[in-house]
Amino acid sequence: MADAFRWIMFLCTALVLLFNLFYMYPKKWQDRKIILGVKSRKEFNEAGVAERIEAIVKKAHRQAVIITVVGFVIAAMLLLIRGMLLQTFFWMLFLFIVIIGGMIPYILGHSALMSVKKQIGLQSSEGILLADLKVSGNVHALRPAGVILPNLVGLIPVILSLLLDLGVIHFGESRTAGSFFATIVIGTFYLMGILLAVFAVVMDRMKNEVISADSDVNANYNRAKKKNRADLSVGFIWINVIYTFSLACAFFFWYSEALILGGMLVYLLLIFADIFIFLHFDKKIEARYISQTQLVTDDDAYWIAGMFYYNPADKHLNVEKRAGVGATVNLAHPVGRIVGIIGIGLLLETVLALVWIAFLETTPISLRVEDAKVICHQLRDEYVIPVDEMDSIEYGRDIKEHTMIRISGVGMDTLLKGNFSVDGVSGCKLFLNPQNGEYIKIVTKSGTTYYVSGASDDETTSVMTALK
Repeated sequence: MADAFRWIMFLCTALVLLFNLFYMYPKKWQDRKIILGVKSRKEFNEAGVAERIEAIVKKAHRQAVIITVVGFVIAAMLLLIRGMLLQTFFWMLFLFIVIIGGMIPYILGHSALMSVKKQIGLQSSEGILLADLKVSGNVHALRPAGVILPNLVGLIPVILSLLLDLGVIHFGESRTAGSFFATIVIGTFYLMGILLAVFAVVMDRMKNEVISADSDVNANYNRAKKKNRADLSVGFIWINVIYTFSLACAFFFWYSEALILGGMLVYLLLIFADIFIFLHFDKKIEARYISQTQLVTDDDAYWIAGMFYYNPADKHLNVEKRAGVGATVNLAHPVGRIVGIIGIGLLLETVLALVWIAFLETTPISLRVEDAKVICHQLRDEYVIPVDEMDSIEYGRDIKEHTMIRISGVGMDTLLKGNFSVDGVSGCKLFLNPQNGEYIKIVTKSGTTYYVSGASDDETTSVMTALK
């Protein structure tokens, strides 16, 4: 499982690095509508100015190449890290650094381009918004069936899994039946499909861009852009549905965490393929209409660092991103402020989660008998089992003889802790170092089953001796 995880993270990092390099920092800027977060203008092609723009773009591209190469070298080194929790900590931290670090040349280049604009006398038209009233709010490309149908299909494995957990139906060789673990996992991915459908509707209702005095040109341009966005979203939903069915097959017929992670690898590849198809057609649309672009709304002043949109004069919540794919919110909008606060909160939560993972990885477990109680400790007393509540005690020599499926808690190569299904019996409490073979199975009078071990086999043996 750890091997599959590290390759998934390597793939994610590689794709993010390549996306940043080729999409955010193109060598040819002349055919781009947005250059490092600044709208392209005909003045940029004038003698003297074009050379300065070229120098800024090339410098940003060189910096991005250096970041990409260094990123690949560090990612290759991270492949050598052992231990699932340690891998999770370093990979997530590194991916976070890659995303932030990859934007540095973009931000510097954006600042340099804004300086060039100021020096040649181009000022943003603050407070002026162009709107084509003839097509405003009338151009849509998303068909309701495009998002409803896949989500109806994706509901099938969720219902089957729930019925299997409730004991209404019986089929396959599911080892998680009755634990609701499969239902939770499959249901989580199904909810992602619902969120993607909401995202598709939001993308379809973004404000129409005005590029021409001809309303037909504006309508066709916006319809093409929204059709491409709709295809991206619908593609995401169908990919999500396919992976939901693959999860159901894994849980119902042949459970394997390695197989599930392998499916996740294919899932990510399909997601990125869908994104690159979107980018390909988006580039073709821009190239097709570049000759018909007569009007340019110069709202660069409202884009902080070319990435964050803050425009109190614009009552729209969503606008097309300048850095990345999809839509971003207007942070001057009341809802946009809430979204921004939530985003900062999630970022802080991610950092805290990484710190917690580091503590879990570096803190060994301990098992001891104290005051007629078996105490399982890591960071805190996880389980305290009074001896007088024990119904039976069994000493095992090889924990790997059992099939253990995590329901909730931690399931890593060096730590199994939480609620698990063991040999098809759900509701078991685990506190184990799976790298050790020996363990103690404790069944309480209330019917709860514990599988516990110490940091070493000697510690586990000493606890069993004390219990005897």
